[in-house]
Amino acid sequence: HIGVQFGYGNMFLGNGYRSLLLSDFSNNLLYLKLNTRIWKFHYQNIFGELAAKGSRDDEGDALIPKKFIAAHTLSIKPFKNLTLSAFEAIIFSRSQQFELHYLNPIIFLRSIEGGLGSKDNALLGFNADWVIGKRVSLYGQLILDEFKFDELISNNRGWWANKYGVQLGAKYINAFGVDHLDLQAEYNVVRPFTYSHNDSLGGYTHYNQPLAHPLGSNFREMIFKARYPILPKLVAELTLIKAMQGENNPTENWGAYPLLPNLTRVLDYDNTIGQGTKADILQAKLHMAYQVYHNIFFDLQYYYRKKESQDITRNQSNQIISLGFRMNMGLKKLSF
Repeated sequence: HIGVQFGYGNMFLGNGYRSLLLSDFSNNLLYLKLNTRIWKFHYQNIFGELAAKGSRDDEGDALIPKKFIAAHTLSIKPFKNLTLSAFEAIIFSRSQQFELHYLNPIIFLRSIEGGLGSKDNALLGFNADWVIGKRVSLYGQLILDEFKFDELISNNRGWWANKYGVQLGAKYINAFGVDHLDLQAEYNVVRPFTYSHNDSLGGYTHYNQPLAHPLGSNFREMIFKARYPILPKLVAELTLIKAMQGENNPTENWGAYPLLPNLTRVLDYDNTIGQGTKADILQAKLHMAYQVYHNIFFDLQYYYRKKESQDITRNQSNQIISLGFRMNMGLKKLSF
C-alpha cells in the first residue's frame, strides 16, 4: 500500500505531547509525503521547503531565502503491542533549488551527504511505543545531532558537540479503575546546541521557529496531563508543564536557539544543560469542552504562564481566557 500526499501543512512524529523529531509547533510548510506499508513495515518519506528567515527579517519587496528538509522514517511492529522507528533528516540550502540527490527515497541520507562533499545538517533519531495490557503505554524518543564515542562515553568533558535529546513518557487509560480518566506524564531533556549547525541556514528551524521542541535546546521539561468527563457532555482537560532552560545572553551563545550558528559558542568543553541565563517556566492550561449537539462544542480555556529568570528583566507572567465554538466534520475519502 502506497499513499502520496502533497500540500501545505505540518506534521508530528511520535506518541508524546512533544516531539523531539518533527513537531507541528512551527509554521506550515510546503511538503510531499510518501507512505509505504509492507507487511509489518511502514516507511515514510518527507520532502519539504522551509523558510530560512522570518517574514519580518527582510526589508522591502524581496523573497524570503529558502532551505529544504528531506526526512525518512522506518517503523516496524514486531509484536502487536510494540512499535519501533528509526528516523533520519537532512536540512540543506542550495540557492533556492532542491538538491535532487536527496530525492532518493531509499539510501541513507548521511551517505548521500558525504558523497556530495557537503556540510548539511544531518540528524538521526529513534522512537518507541510499547502498549502494556489495555491501559498503559510507554513511549520514548532519542535524537542524535552529533555523536563522538570518546567525547561522550570514555572521556565525557561536556564537549559542545555532544548534541542529543531524550524523551520518556507514559499514558494511563482508565487510570486506577476510574472510567474515562486518562493520565499522561512526560519528561524531555535536550542538550545545548542540539539542532544547530555551523551556519543559520542549516539550523533545524522554519520561519525562525524550531522544527521540533518549542524551547529549542538546552532545557529540561516535565509534563503532566489529565482528561476526565465531569458530566456526560462536559469534558475537562488539565495540562501542567514545568521547564528549566538556559537562555542565551545578548552577546553570548550558550546553545539555547537552533537558529544561531554554533561557531559562535562560548565554550568548547564543560557545557551543561541550563548554562547561560537560567530560567524556570511554569505553564498551566485548563480546557473545558461542552457538547451541545452531536459534533458541536463550546470550548472554554484558561491559560497561565510564568517565567522566572536570573535576569529579572526577562521575568514574565501571562493569563489568557478564551471562549470558542467548534464543529467536527467528517469527510469521505476519495478512491480512484
